[in-house]
Amino acid sequence: MKKRFLFSVTVLGLGMIIGAALTGVFVGKQIDDLYIENRSLADNLAVTEKELEQLRQASEEMHTRVVTKISALVSFTEECDYSDYERSTIELTVEKKVREWLQIISGQELETINYLLVPRIVDNREVEVEGNKIRLKVMLVVLSENVIVYLEVEPIKNMV
Repeated sequence: MKKRFLFSVTVLGLGMIIGAALTGVFVGKQIDDLYIENRSLADNLAVTEKELEQLRQASEEMHTRVVTKISALVSFTEECDYSDYERSTIELTVEKKVREWLQIISGQELETINYLLVPRIVDNREVEVEGNKIRLKVMLVVLSENVIVYLEVEPIKNMV
């Protein structure tokens, strides 16, 4: 009986040792597979990042910035005592005139535009809107795909 018990304990211990060894082998194989897959994914990520950077550089080289919109933002000096209707009419007319005057740069690449010439086209222009003579003063010009001209309107007094 003692031999039988000792044999059973020995078989059980041997089974545990063999099971632990086989479990270690299987877990080790899974760890090796995961390590290899991780290295492969890291290499793929590095290659993809390089390709993405090359595509970005190529896109920047190919992308040209072109003037697509021209707008004017109008403000009035303190001497202007126009009604709201007159102010809105002046704003609309001035914006239309500015678009007409600057139509020449619409569609051009930003790099080819003479930056010094743009404000001079509009600055000190005199416009008549519904009997009111005004002078336009350029305060700021922002040149991008959307050209924005900041203007100040001052009335011209009739000297008779």
